[in-house]
Amino acid sequence: MRDRYFNFLYIPSGNAQPRPLRVRRSTVLAVAVLVVAGMTAATVAAVRYAERIRQAHRLAVLETQNEQMRRQIGELTGELDELRRQVAANFDFQKKARILANLDDLSEDVTEVGVGGPDVALVRSVSALDPRTRDRIISARTDIEKLLRQARLQSDSYREILQALETSTEKLRTTPSLRPVNVGFVSSWYGWRVDPITGRKSLHRGMDFSARLGTPVFATADGVVTFSGRWKTYGEVVEITHGQGFVTRYAHLQKRLVRKGQKVRRGDIIGRVGSTGKSTFSHLHYEVEKDGRRVNPARYVLAR
Repeated sequence: MRDRYFNFLYIPSGNAQPRPLRVRRSTVLAVAVLVVAGMTAATVAAVRYAERIRQAHRLAVLETQNEQMRRQIGELTGELDELRRQVAANFDFQKKARILANLDDLSEDVTEVGVGGPDVALVRSVSALDPRTRDRIISARTDIEKLLRQARLQSDSYREILQALETSTEKLRTTPSLRPVNVGFVSSWYGWRVDPITGRKSLHRGMDFSARLGTPVFATADGVVTFSGRWKTYGEVVEITHGQGFVTRYAHLQKRLVRKGQKVRRGDIIGRVGSTGKSTFSHLHYEVEKDGRRVNPARYVLAR
């Protein structure tokens, strides 16, 4: 019977007499189990709380990093837009340069420099990101790789152009390639337009450069002056034959500074901007003729 109980001596405060206490072993064991269980539960709760705090901290860090990444992706997207515009401008310039070098134009299929499907490794590496960020990263990476391929294509094309021009310097000098005036702006392009005099739709077979009276007009290539005089509608006109089927024409001049039969060099001043003939304001009407047919002069304007 005694083995079923624990005996304790209770000593009260003050002068009271000590009193014996007898408690069942099962009760003591139950209390001990409850204490241990409570301490275990408290420990587990504390560990879980600490883990939640760490997770919350990691989440805050990840949110900050994601926001920085989204901002950087936005900046990268803007830079890619500018690079795409520059690549497009380079292809436009090369198109003109290849004409001068007597090379075939690069087709659109070639300039797109297509490749196979998406980079599987890249897709896997960003699979944990949110869909919007993941798609933007994959799109940016794809655009960068395409621009790099186009840059390599343009580099190869430039080398081809330079090699062709180095073997044909004379051809370059006799091919129209300069802007005929160094100032002003294009007020009318080659193509269909409403005629400023008649008000009717008509084909404009040249480019009009708006400039002040007296602005110098330059020969756009080496050649021989085959006409220097006055036409009824074009006013004062200079016409230069360059060879290779090229003829350039400069109309509405205020003054002609060359005569028929005179040889001119690329960049020589041949006249001054005026408003003679059928004209509403001071400007230069510039035409390029190739093999007897007037063509768009913009194809042959590479530089001032």
